[in-house]
Amino acid sequence: MPNIKESHTHRIGCSQLAQALGITRNFGTRYDLWAHHTGRQTRQDIGNELRVALGEPMEEVLKPFVEARLGRKLRRDRVEYVHHTLPLVANLDFRAEKVKGERYRPVVDMKTSLGWGARHRFGEDGTDEVDDGVLLQMQGYTLLTGAPVAYVAALVPGPELKLYTIEADKELHQMIEAGVADFWKLVETDTPPAPETEAEARQRWQRHQPGKIQTATADLEVAIKAYAAEKARLAECEKACQRLRDAIIPSLEDSDIIQTDSGLQLATYRANKDSQCTDWRALVHHHWPVPPADLVEQFTTTRPGARVLRLAKSLECAE
Repeated sequence: MPNIKESHTHRIGCSQLAQALGITRNFGTRYDLWAHHTGRQTRQDIGNELRVALGEPMEEVLKPFVEARLGRKLRRDRVEYVHHTLPLVANLDFRAEKVKGERYRPVVDMKTSLGWGARHRFGEDGTDEVDDGVLLQMQGYTLLTGAPVAYVAALVPGPELKLYTIEADKELHQMIEAGVADFWKLVETDTPPAPETEAEARQRWQRHQPGKIQTATADLEVAIKAYAAEKARLAECEKACQRLRDAIIPSLEDSDIIQTDSGLQLATYRANKDSQCTDWRALVHHHWPVPPADLVEQFTTTRPGARVLRLAKSLECAE
């Protein structure tokens, strides 16, 4: 089996394509990936995390269900696929058996994370509705293997198994190749990618240069003035919200649920859990050197949780 960790040190994995191309920041920014490949950041080792450790065992559990959906047998694929000119590498989960007329075996990738974010990554079962990161990963797989199609089997909360079909797209292949070449040039020349967000800019420029002046372009001036206007509007909105709360809260008294005459719930006004605070300094001062455990309660006070006004979901979603 190829050493995946070592392979990805000097190459880009297909799961990183969206990050390398700056299309999504779900798993880090383009700057993060550049900083990793130029030695400025150490990639976090997630090998011991439960979700990662469960990956391959869960794939074996899903395998017969996916085979039944596809009507094809699956085989593990331990081959490492590397682009002939670019530092792009693919390590697959499975390949499906060929049917008559196919030159290459389809790719089958399994997504087994049951995190609630999975619901936002995958659309309707039986479609090609996957997020940009998964789409580019599958296109990378089809580019490197020559497979005409990649199937994504996703285990989502429920649990529910969904299956997606991603057809190879030559235009996306060209975009991937151009994007990887452009990104790797930045790595080789030690040139940081242009930041596109506040977080990326903060990573690149962590300190200011005293006295340095930047003359704003016309677009920057417009953006700064628009930002100032939005901040002023937000401040007015916050004042208006506080005035409304001042009118609402006194009327609620010690009520738990607020509803209309017809029984439609509008909000709740409930306290959070009580918290306990121990004055350890006083306890140690009066009972040095070792305070008896049974005295802790005497120096512990209970603070009632603050009541929180929570609007009904129907109101929060209302325009």
